[in-house]
Amino acid sequence: MTEPAARVLHATLDLLDRQLRDRDGVLCGNVDDLELRRDDDGAVYVTHLVAGGGALAYRLKRRKLGRWLQFASRSLHGPDPERDRTMIPMVAARSIGSAIDLEVDADDLATHDLERWARDHVIEHIPLAGRRARQ
Repeated sequence: MTEPAARVLHATLDLLDRQLRDRDGVLCGNVDDLELRRDDDGAVYVTHLVAGGGALAYRLKRRKLGRWLQFASRSLHGPDPERDRTMIPMVAARSIGSAIDLEVDADDLATHDLERWARDHVIEHIPLAGRRARQ
């Protein structure tokens, strides 16, 4: 069995703070952090792109602010014991260029949780919100 071809990337130049686009080209956030793994030979691989409201919580999880942000992030989309929605598997990256094109839908990512919450709990309750005013 052959291993997938590896590409040498510079984390700060090629990945961090890059715009993410879903499978339909919808802008869906930026890469906030990376999950890395070192193999037995010492080579370092990127396993996940980290993005969304929980990304900061991921980095600060041992601090009070981090725990609060994690709670807030889970409150927006509900706890999912099967996967952390802020973690995007690197294999979901279809192409890496000026933006990172993903093979997933924006709605499946934590980056849209705050937008979804604002739409459902605030915008929907504003008269004529989301509808063009009749002239």
